[in-house]
Amino acid sequence: MNADVPPGVVFGECLVDDFGAVQRLGGAPFNVAQHLHALGVASVFVSRVGRDASGQHILQHMRDWGMPTNEVTVDALLPTGRVRVTADARQGHHFEILPHQAYDAIGMPSSVIAPIPWLYHGSLALREDGPSRATWRQLRARAQWRFVDINLRDPWWNPELLTEIIRGSSILKCNMEELEQIIRTYELPPASTLREAMQIVAGHFHVQAVLLTRGAAGAAYGDGTNFYEAEALPTVVQDTVGAGDAFVAGWFWSLFRGDAVARRLQRAGELAAAICAISGAIPDQPAFYRAIMARWAKEAGFG
Repeated sequence: MNADVPPGVVFGECLVDDFGAVQRLGGAPFNVAQHLHALGVASVFVSRVGRDASGQHILQHMRDWGMPTNEVTVDALLPTGRVRVTADARQGHHFEILPHQAYDAIGMPSSVIAPIPWLYHGSLALREDGPSRATWRQLRARAQWRFVDINLRDPWWNPELLTEIIRGSSILKCNMEELEQIIRTYELPPASTLREAMQIVAGHFHVQAVLLTRGAAGAAYGDGTNFYEAEALPTVVQDTVGAGDAFVAGWFWSLFRGDAVARRLQRAGELAAAICAISGAIPDQPAFYRAIMARWAKEAGFG
């Protein structure tokens, strides 16, 4: 790891994915924050939970993993975020995202001062025109580098809001369905290749690069000049929940090591494949990460 990389900010929702009989901790920013912490990438996680059992579960989980909790505040009125998850034969899972949750009221963190070296955030916690969106605008203004990971869940987004979220970001990360949805929504020119489609989206929003996950088809990266594709790694899939979040964390880890783009895609894909091989978006034990990092160190000649 590059020790010169200062801690950044991971902003957004932490919540409970409710599968009925089973409840799992989740929220893309929360998942990314845990992965980064376990991989040795320092960051400040900025979020909000309710004064309830789910909120205490999230905070205790973070303490158990050694994650700082000072910027995860507790709301006295709003509940901890909850998503009802049911199986869907076409999409794999159907997500019912409940309204007016604690993560809609995230306040400005007291320990974060300008400038912020890097900022990771999604789009879900910005769905309401309230405290979380106001806080995000302040963080965005202080950030030197911004990674945007959109999550287009109806009805929690609209074109005007999405434009504000994406415009001017350093990297836009989305999946193939979201890329196609953006092109349809904004009536962007048709593209004959994936590379061209990513260039059109990048140009429309004035972003430096697009990072695309494609499920079993792999991933791609385009920055206007360069274009890279990577195949998905074979794995025995338990479920795909959280695969994109693991991909992001693997990308960050490799980026901060100074790896070239092709290696970043490889490392990101490896972590995503490892998450697909377990049940849930985050592992139960730190040994999961130790095994991956040991393999990466050996491949780099340090093992």
